[in-house]
Amino acid sequence: MRKIPLSVHSGAAALLGLIVLVTAGCSTAGSDGAEVPEESGVQVTDLYSGETPSSAGEATVPPMSDFPPHPSGWLVPSIFDILGPTVDQQVVIEQGSYALRRHCMAERGFELLEEPPAATPAAPLSMGYDVMVGIISRERASQTGYQLRNGDFGRSWPPNVTTRDPRWTREYERAYKGDDGCLLAPESALAEGVVETTDGYGRFANEINDQSVVVAWAEPAVMAVLDRWRSCMAQEGYSYATPKEASNEFHGFAIWGEWSWIFDFAQATPTEIATAVRDAFCKAETGFIEVWQRELWRVRWTMVQDNLPGLLVMQEETAQRVANAQALIERYG
Repeated sequence: MRKIPLSVHSGAAALLGLIVLVTAGCSTAGSDGAEVPEESGVQVTDLYSGETPSSAGEATVPPMSDFPPHPSGWLVPSIFDILGPTVDQQVVIEQGSYALRRHCMAERGFELLEEPPAATPAAPLSMGYDVMVGIISRERASQTGYQLRNGDFGRSWPPNVTTRDPRWTREYERAYKGDDGCLLAPESALAEGVVETTDGYGRFANEINDQSVVVAWAEPAVMAVLDRWRSCMAQEGYSYATPKEASNEFHGFAIWGEWSWIFDFAQATPTEIATAVRDAFCKAETGFIEVWQRELWRVRWTMVQDNLPGLLVMQEETAQRVANAQALIERYG
């Protein structure tokens, strides 16, 4: 099983009304905005106009506090945090999916061996690190270095504890996870009446997330603070080019898995802990986090502006999925 870096996944979002309100006085992607193909394999090119919103006035960039924080505590909202589904919408979708899976399994003579989803959104976590910039909490660095720790994502692992239940028989697994099993039954029900563009726009949004990070690293303010971070690290004999290079040396923030996403909780060595503590100190000493948050948020918001019509399609589809989920809840309880 190969080791792969932990990727960012999002669930929280801001309301469409906020986006419309904020963008009303700005140059949005109208006729001159980027067109988003509906087919798969969307290519993102020239998304960034090169003119940050601050050039038209700071008011064009909403504060990050206007957006619900990511449940896992990332520093900057992703496209999905901005556009949806909101945390409340996600709760409804998960409850509707659970209701249908439970009904599906009951029809096949089984009790669903899943914990019901929470009725309210989970409180955001404060993990002390962000995968884009690495360790940010000196307290965490001193305890676990760059390693994941159990509970980082609001649950204990391994997640498939139900497979240890004696009721998880071969027949149950076939009914639950087979080719026509109940596990994926909600997908078609939630997609009823939804225009089939989600995959294309979803990939497009992911590409904006990724490209905004690349562009932000090249912003002059980020390059300057990165130089200060390097100098700070060098004072203790470290010669890393980037924070990611430091965490990668110790296989930091990584998981094992392909389909099952099982976390690898490695024991941090004294050398790793010393490195992570210095890393976190230098980030605080140089103002690295504040600069990174400001510049990435500004770049990412600009890309949202430039591509807003296509991105808002995701909100329309999310609204339909929520309505479908509510219908499932009403029908199957």
